[in-house]
Amino acid sequence: MSYQSWHIYGYGIWVSDLEIESPERVQELLHHAPEYERQVEQWLKEENITDPTVEDYGEVDHEFLLGFATLLKKVIAEAEHIQFTACDDYEGMDYLVYEPTYPWNRQKADQKVTQKMLDEVIRKYVSILTDQEILIDYCSVENGG
Repeated sequence: MSYQSWHIYGYGIWVSDLEIESPERVQELLHHAPEYERQVEQWLKEENITDPTVEDYGEVDHEFLLGFATLLKKVIAEAEHIQFTACDDYEGMDYLVYEPTYPWNRQKADQKVTQKMLDEVIRKYVSILTDQEILIDYCSVENGG
């Protein structure tokens, strides 16, 4: 059995530090991505959750267990057509990172992305979840398995 480590470099935020205000604010975030919102509602229904809590929404990503990093990633992808990476580090802290890529691998929408645009998009969607100040910076996330 071998161990493999990986690094994700990019620009983004540490999501585990966010203090999500209320389930209503999560629902407001989901309204920006109607298709993903339907998927989340279906999952809640399958789990027999009729009055979801913040913690319930944090468990929607039951495959990779990346909580609100995944919710933000999927909402932004649907609403803004910008692809972020939801990931975690060795300590289980979740991140939302925009990874650099070679120009020929970029989607058309990614070719116009600027740092200012990423700042605005991240702040727009995170501010729906919390009033807390966030630090957007370059990230180097290490993990392995």
